[in-house]
Amino acid sequence: MTHPIAKALEEAAARVGRSLSHDAAEAVADMYHSVGHGTEQVVKNIADADARHAHELVSLAEKIAKNDGKTGRGARKRIRTQAAARSKIDAALGGQRDYDVELVVDASKYPESALHIQEAQSGITHHGPDVPLTGSPHPSVLDIDRAGADDRRTASLAGIPTRPPDDRDEYPPAMFKQGGAGASVKYIPDSDNRGSGSAMGSALNSLPDGTRVKITIR
Repeated sequence: MTHPIAKALEEAAARVGRSLSHDAAEAVADMYHSVGHGTEQVVKNIADADARHAHELVSLAEKIAKNDGKTGRGARKRIRTQAAARSKIDAALGGQRDYDVELVVDASKYPESALHIQEAQSGITHHGPDVPLTGSPHPSVLDIDRAGADDRRTASLAGIPTRPPDDRDEYPPAMFKQGGAGASVKYIPDSDNRGSGSAMGSALNSLPDGTRVKITIR
């Protein structure tokens, strides 16, 4: 599958009657996933594309790459910048982007939260003390919907008793439209759950309802 940023550049080149090379697409994908990755080789690889338009989109792609979606200090500003850059790419191409921002959960800081997300996204659903079930994967792209969070939390936790000192971790989290009944609920250490939840809430706090967030683990 073509990387979304590479696809954006390919579409831009197509508008001026040219095409990007396979190396260009790979270079953009690498840049997008590697914070601080330089653009010199990328620009060289897209020499066959319209120079001005391609340069503008590469600059936006680099901005997204530098705003890698990780939680922690400065996360709120980085994620706002990432959302703005994606909006500009969307406007330039007149298309529909697959998500607005990426939120990266650091597996080294929150290992149990990260494992639960990976399990849920792969189709393993926990229901408290019950044996986990394997079925359809829970989505990685989620829509912020704070207004319904309380009702969804009540629905997802129904029938699952508390078990101190562990917390009942939900995926998708209740702040997203995809949460609620049917969410995976797993007992994990309270410090891990509250740490990841606080980091996620802080990073996304400035984004409006309806924002599409891609949850990934690194």
